[in-house]
Amino acid sequence: MNSQTNYYQDQPNTGVIRRYDFTVSRGTIAPDGYELSTILVNGQFPAPLIEANWGDTIQVTVHNDLDDEGVSLHWHGILQKGMPWEDGVPGVTQCPIPPKKSFTYQFLADLYGTSWYHSHYSAQVAAGLFGPLVIYGPREKKDYDIDIGPVMLSDWYHKEYFDLVEEIMKPGGNGVVFSDSNLINGKMNFNCSSVTPGDKTPCKSNAGISKFRFKRGKVHRLRLINPSAEAIQRFSIDGHTMKVIANDFVPVQPYDTKVVTLGVGQRTDVLVRANGKLDSYWMRSNISAICSLGHAPAALAAIYYDNANQKKAPKSQAWDIPDPGTCANDDLSITKPVMKLPLPPADKTIELDIGSFKNASNVTLWTLGGVAARTNYNSPTLLLSKLGNHTFEPEWNVINTGKAKSVRVVVNNKTPVAHPMHLHGFNMHNPQRRDVVQIRGNGHLVIQFDAGENPGVWPFHCHIVWHVSAGFLTQFLTNPDQVKKLRIPNVVAETCRQWGHWTLSNIPAQIDSGL
Repeated sequence: MNSQTNYYQDQPNTGVIRRYDFTVSRGTIAPDGYELSTILVNGQFPAPLIEANWGDTIQVTVHNDLDDEGVSLHWHGILQKGMPWEDGVPGVTQCPIPPKKSFTYQFLADLYGTSWYHSHYSAQVAAGLFGPLVIYGPREKKDYDIDIGPVMLSDWYHKEYFDLVEEIMKPGGNGVVFSDSNLINGKMNFNCSSVTPGDKTPCKSNAGISKFRFKRGKVHRLRLINPSAEAIQRFSIDGHTMKVIANDFVPVQPYDTKVVTLGVGQRTDVLVRANGKLDSYWMRSNISAICSLGHAPAALAAIYYDNANQKKAPKSQAWDIPDPGTCANDDLSITKPVMKLPLPPADKTIELDIGSFKNASNVTLWTLGGVAARTNYNSPTLLLSKLGNHTFEPEWNVINTGKAKSVRVVVNNKTPVAHPMHLHGFNMHNPQRRDVVQIRGNGHLVIQFDAGENPGVWPFHCHIVWHVSAGFLTQFLTNPDQVKKLRIPNVVAETCRQWGHWTLSNIPAQIDSGL
């Protein structure tokens, strides 16, 4: 097993189980100084790091300690081959975990690199319910000395997530909300003097920033992750060039850059040599003012070399790199996967248009393929398909790919807004093989995936939380004849029974798509 191994077809199985126990609960935190009720995992924000080696089994028991809402966790980028019920999408692969109940996910660390996990229940991810996921893979050469670990770049809102969903979905609204802050590893200093007059929420202006240690002369690996609700992030380190070595779970041929652009859900691994003349430098992540909606787009963290005084702020200058305003990733010509794959002929082509409209209630909705989708938490598509039912409600927006082995999807963006498009269960073929791809405003995107190799039901959606809440998703039902043969564990149906029982006396506040 090495970097040339076809990791889609050939993975090790170490027999090792990495066990985690998560309790999801409410808590008040102030990551940028402004107090807010959020959703935490084991009392932490961001949620705890999950680590495994390639081929390990990851087991996570999730206890829902929330009072009045369900929860589910999605393991972003994991293929879940042969076990689509572990994908963690309510109304698609499972029923939500009801309040005061638990569910254990168990899946293979089938790819390697940097990723994250997050709630897929409504817009809970915007309440801070996300964390990093690192799977260590083969390493033939010592191309770095120190693994700094995850660097999470996330927009942040000073309102509870459900209030924001209500704002997005209100009649007469424009479906738009602005973030209030930008965080690096869950920290940033918010200027409390800019709080809206009359807002009595406790706010402390010098909350503190994240700090990193570099060893002079050594090469450091940074695992950049964008778990934002909406923001395109532009990441840089003053005075240092970065060498890109992976995008999402795909190692790429190394190339140098001064800025890395990350759409929502995307990850980029970079190598940085600590060869600066100063003792300390600013790390920066800026929300693109052209492509995203943020009141305070600049996030800072500090990098300190060996003997630097950590009580002093860096004095380094930012690179002069204007935002091109394309809302796009690096050019396809320079992002070449290390492990090359031939493109098989497509035996099915699907064309989907992105659009938006106001419905009869004057609510702004997003459409993919002409449908503003909505899931049914009580009837997951996968479980119905397993029973041989392939006729679904039109608003579920299910596309049956039948016996097609390789499916090509042409996406036409009929809106002026860029969208980070994420496909569950697969990586898309070259060019730009990865699991989230930016589509430009008024642009188009052609992807291809090997549908026949992973029977299941797989969402394809915009990863901007407010867009998917407003209907921007479809579900690909792949290889349905094999879905019927899946051996889905009893616990999945039991969770649906528990959810059904809870909803007999509680009405879930599902005013959005459910995702």
